[in-house]
Amino acid sequence: MESAQLSGAYLFAGFGGFIPFRDSYRLNYSTNLGGVPVELYGGVMVPVSPSAFAPVTIRYERREANFISGTAIRVISVEPGVRFYLERQRDQDLRLFGMVEALLARATVQSTYDVSSDGTVTGQASAQKDYYNLGIGLDLGMSYPLTASTALDGTVHVATYLANPVTSGGLGNIGGVSLTVVYRFGF
Repeated sequence: MESAQLSGAYLFAGFGGFIPFRDSYRLNYSTNLGGVPVELYGGVMVPVSPSAFAPVTIRYERREANFISGTAIRVISVEPGVRFYLERQRDQDLRLFGMVEALLARATVQSTYDVSSDGTVTGQASAQKDYYNLGIGLDLGMSYPLTASTALDGTVHVATYLANPVTSGGLGNIGGVSLTVVYRFGF
């Protein structure tokens, strides 16, 4: 079974519940993905040894401002990393793993505002600004094989961003904790 794992790659897709680290994000922003704090993601993962994989994840989340209508933050991050299993594989048994990722994120803030030259609203305009950030992600999870080439993974993903501080006009640490469920299949 372990040699079969080294012969192909895996595609995966999942969703997670996102809880931001900072209280200001938790109080001032909410999600609009079905009314729950959900992020979507997917990617590809290739085995590099029987106990290690090299995944590349693309993660998406959207939050709307509670204090200004029509204002939203969309975050897309690309997360190359290394997944390492902490125990041997056994047939139809849970397998514990850890993961470390580099986070390369773009947060886009978009809003609409009223246009007025004399106090009378004459229309609306929109503004948008991109913020780029670097960070690190740490995961702890469990994998359950469904078949020889498919599995369900559950993870706790912790993301922290290190660049783009608020003091220099950035968004600061927009990271948080995600509880995720992933479907993975090999090809």
